[in-house]
Amino acid sequence: MIFSKLFKANKARWQHKDSTIRITAISEDLTAANSQDQEILLQLLNEDEHELVRRAALIKLADFTHWQNASEHNSHAKVKEFARQQISLMLQDQHELKLSSETKITFLQEQATVAMLEPWLHKESDADLIIELYKKINKPQLMQQLFVQKQNPQVQLFFVEQTGETAVLEKFLKKAVNDEVSQLITDKINQITELAQKPAKVKKQVQLLLSKLLALKDITDYEQVLSKRELLQNEWQAVQDDLACLTGEEQAGFAEKYQTITNQLVKIFAPKEEAYQQSLIEKELQKNKQIAKDTFAQEINALSQTLTTAVFENSALDESEFANKLTALNDKIAASILNGQEIADYQKTIRQQQAKLTKLPVIAQSVSDATHLISRLSQLALPQTIEELNERQPIFDAWLQEWKTTEKQADDVLPESIKAAYQELSQHWRSGLKPLQQEQQGLFRQVQKKMPELKRLLASGKYKASFGVFKRIKGNFERLSASQQHRLQRDFDQVSEKIAELSDWEHYIATPRKQQLLDEVKQLIEQPIDNPNELAAKIKQYRKVWNSLGHADEELDKSLNHDFNQAVEQAFAPCRLYFAEQENLREQNLVKRMEIIEQAKAMSAELEKTPVDFKHLDAQLNKLNHQWQGTGEVDRAKYKSLLHDYTQALQPLKSAIREFHHDNIAEKTALIEKAQAQLTATEEGGDINAAIEQVKGIQGKWRNVGYAGPREENKLWQRFRAVNDELFKKRDLLKNEQQQAQSAQQAEFEAQLQSLTAEFAQAQELSALSAVKQKTQALLEQVVSIKPVIKAVANAVEGQIKAIDAAIDQQKSDKEKQTWLTLFNTLSEIASDKITSADELNGLSAFWQKKVQDVLAATDVVDRKEKTLELEILAGVESPAELAQDRMQAQVRLMQEQMSSGGAVDLQQNFINWLQLGRLTEQDLDLLARIKGIYCQ
Repeated sequence: MIFSKLFKANKARWQHKDSTIRITAISEDLTAANSQDQEILLQLLNEDEHELVRRAALIKLADFTHWQNASEHNSHAKVKEFARQQISLMLQDQHELKLSSETKITFLQEQATVAMLEPWLHKESDADLIIELYKKINKPQLMQQLFVQKQNPQVQLFFVEQTGETAVLEKFLKKAVNDEVSQLITDKINQITELAQKPAKVKKQVQLLLSKLLALKDITDYEQVLSKRELLQNEWQAVQDDLACLTGEEQAGFAEKYQTITNQLVKIFAPKEEAYQQSLIEKELQKNKQIAKDTFAQEINALSQTLTTAVFENSALDESEFANKLTALNDKIAASILNGQEIADYQKTIRQQQAKLTKLPVIAQSVSDATHLISRLSQLALPQTIEELNERQPIFDAWLQEWKTTEKQADDVLPESIKAAYQELSQHWRSGLKPLQQEQQGLFRQVQKKMPELKRLLASGKYKASFGVFKRIKGNFERLSASQQHRLQRDFDQVSEKIAELSDWEHYIATPRKQQLLDEVKQLIEQPIDNPNELAAKIKQYRKVWNSLGHADEELDKSLNHDFNQAVEQAFAPCRLYFAEQENLREQNLVKRMEIIEQAKAMSAELEKTPVDFKHLDAQLNKLNHQWQGTGEVDRAKYKSLLHDYTQALQPLKSAIREFHHDNIAEKTALIEKAQAQLTATEEGGDINAAIEQVKGIQGKWRNVGYAGPREENKLWQRFRAVNDELFKKRDLLKNEQQQAQSAQQAEFEAQLQSLTAEFAQAQELSALSAVKQKTQALLEQVVSIKPVIKAVANAVEGQIKAIDAAIDQQKSDKEKQTWLTLFNTLSEIASDKITSADELNGLSAFWQKKVQDVLAATDVVDRKEKTLELEILAGVESPAELAQDRMQAQVRLMQEQMSSGGAVDLQQNFINWLQLGRLTEQDLDLLARIKGIYCQ
């Protein structure tokens, strides 16, 4: 079809000689949907001689496959480049032709140059494609930029997995898109840090292990050495896997030390090893001896039990067989591994069993007697009073003596049941008698103590007190046991005799003293004391003295007592009015206290309302207690009841406040434990700054916790403050250490920077400047790698790098300007026919020598005015005023070409195109002067 069209007489417009018409035909006559037209478009794309026609055909096809094929196989270089540029835009989603993810992946797998992939990577948003593109490009230096740029969890997780540098990961952490990425980064930093610290930890662990192993030589107990050595050897085996993180030399060194120490221990403990083995043999012998002893004891006990059963149950016993068993056991003991003394002891026991065999009737009678004794004491009740104790204690003591006699006759053959009954009954009586015996012993000590006191009273003439003390002594003496009375009998008889003598003198002494005391009371009636309290106290003292005088003569005692009572009543009359007023005040105080109780009940009822302001409640409770304490006295009989009611009314309040305090104590204790945990973490190598931040948060929580009570609040605060002070003290110490280290590091960096500054000042050539820049960049990397970064030094180094870059740029600019000046001077001399051969081009670079040689070889003379205008338009410089109309037409033409090509402006290539138009003549000197300003400014 294509060839038939080619040979038609009337050719189609796409076959026209004019490229502009062919482009119009592609736009208006052909369509990619038609298969015939598509073949024509493909023919134009691959065979047309004009670049713009090929571009138009490619654009009309609008198929990525054709774009890709053109970028790889099209015979026109510019079309190839145009196709590559458009494919790059498609991949970046900046083209009207949109590609699917599957198409992009296929393209990526088939081919792709880094130059095309890198811009695509920066524009791509699909996570899978981003990852594949990065793998294809394989430029680690893009990682940090892409991590920040691509805020996608999948992409960020991929980049985190790709790096193992802590500094890079820390930068990633600041730009993480979510918690999952942050956690992965944190875990990886911790893992890297742990791996970095692991060799030091392993070395420290192994050194400590070897030290412990070596320390075994100072232990004297060989058994302890064996147990500890086994544990240390197990630890050594367990640490072998961790040794892999050390260098081969370090591993070999530790292995050699371990073997050396092991050999030393074997040599040191060789004598103890032999002694230890001997001790094991001895222990085994002792173990066998103990087994033999246990066996013999069981057999002897079994024979003894057989004998006891026969006696207790009155059953027949084959004495001959029993004797044979004893003989056999005796022979067995004699042949055992026991020593002579142990054998003799067992044989003695066997002889005792043989002796019992000859005394069976006597033993049987003793069993019967023992049973009777148990029954007899069981029927006797325990005493409940000291009087009963005095009566039954002798019975129990006699019973114990009878039991001992019976037990001796039984020759240790009493059945266990009887023995158990004896133990239970005797223990029952001893525990039952003990309280009464202790009470009686107390009475004995009292009598014993009071006897000297009574003697002192008698000697000092205090007869009234003597009568009272003697009365108590006599009552207690009569309750003592016979043995206790016997010990005190002599002293008791002496004081009894003296008291009997004094009793006759009592009446003689008391009568005149009572009469005198009565007269003093009557005088008090005539001259009363003004102070009621003092008057009442005086009357009370008189009555106390009266009561202490004892009995007067029988004829006068009754009348004296009557007169004294009447006088006291009359003397006390002025006090009654005063006490009546006091009673009225007590009634008023009673009302006030009842009101306080009601207030307490009302406050307790308020507890049901929520929330409760415990601070206000505590203040109210303190105020209420002050009111209660400030209220005056009330009747004693009523005060106890009031106090009980007040206490009960306050109980809910106190319980609520106590519970509130208890909860606050628990909460503050938990906060102290959290703060302590942070302090402990720093002691184990944790981050002190992170711990400080945590504790600051804990401090905020502490302030929100309520009062913990007067007893605990200050204690808790002191504990919490101590932990905080310790933590902040550690922070300050660490900060000081860091500041000192940072100052030293800063001084070192500044010295290096000063040296590089001097080197920069002396650098003249571009190579020297590049070398200084490389060193300065290395210094910057070193500065920023140390945390925290010393910003002053980092800024100074960055400033130095900028200064070096500026110097390098200036060097390059000057060099490039000089190259252009040399080139234009050479071209001017060629145009003036001053240079006519390639041998005179030594001042130019190899690149420009080749281009200028082509100019020298050219023979065609071409008018360069139009191209000169285009150069001035492209460079954005002014043209001569008389060429304004020509400049406008050229500018329109250039705009159309740029719209068709879409390419960027390359002034150097345009100048090369201008230069290669043909031979230079004197007519071109003005043109050279016009465009020289474009490239040499």
